[in-house]
Amino acid sequence: MIKYQIFLHIAESGNFTKTAEAFGYTQSAVSQMVRSLEKEFNVRLFTRTKSGVVLTADGKGLVPYARKIYDDYLQLLEHTSSIKHLDGSVVRVGVFASISANFLPPVIKKFKETYPNVQFKLLQADYETIKQWIKDGTVDFGFLTKDVADNLKSIHLIRDEMVMILPKTHPAGKKETLTMSDFSEDPFIFLDQGKKSEPLEYFIRAGIEPNQQYHVYDDYTIINMVEQGLGVSILPKLVLYKHHQDIIVRSLTPPIFREVCVAYKSDDSISVAGKTFMECVLSSAASNKFYPMINQNV
Repeated sequence: MIKYQIFLHIAESGNFTKTAEAFGYTQSAVSQMVRSLEKEFNVRLFTRTKSGVVLTADGKGLVPYARKIYDDYLQLLEHTSSIKHLDGSVVRVGVFASISANFLPPVIKKFKETYPNVQFKLLQADYETIKQWIKDGTVDFGFLTKDVADNLKSIHLIRDEMVMILPKTHPAGKKETLTMSDFSEDPFIFLDQGKKSEPLEYFIRAGIEPNQQYHVYDDYTIINMVEQGLGVSILPKLVLYKHHQDIIVRSLTPPIFREVCVAYKSDDSISVAGKTFMECVLSSAASNKFYPMINQNV
């Protein structure tokens, strides 16, 4: 690679002696490297003049290729250095259940292909707890809904539809889309995510008082409760990806969504490993490669 550096430096400086001094070589060694490149490419690279040397036509044509080879080499060094630097690092992420179960595994798998020795701690909680973890530095970053992530830096990740789930025997299951009024009397099972509750706000906007029978922390417990006929619920579509429970899933009219984002305290608060993984998360979500379920019927 040094031969390409020497060639590019001479092309810019027009002087063998200055190039030799800059790299700590003798002028003879620099000339030998140039001759080696000329032999390799079977062209003459420089022409001598009274004021120094200038590129030949063939030499000028090779400059952009030599620069690309050198730039690619620098990127390779940077990449291998970053891999070595991240070895043994721990990435701490605040997550809620559907993110940790259905969203992150393929991203972590992809990340591990490049950084196999990075360790992960996925800390699961409700929105408010995750927000506090971000503020006090317990996690590098966390997943939140956009409206909860106030006073934090945040980047949009996905738009996740909230859907109604009900037992197989429920008469409203014959409808393709449902409204809140279809469930005003049904026992309702709320997902407890702290102060924020998208379904409850939806009920309020619709002017309906829900029959609040249960408040449950775990998404998948709610699915099983609905399957047993204990009530109905509204859950994010991501939660229901690959579910096998015997339930009915329907969209609501008008629809309701949660805007999921990646939130963090500041650029300086995230470790190098955390920043690298967050970039992988955002890149993967943007490509939609791993998450077609967000835009498909479950």
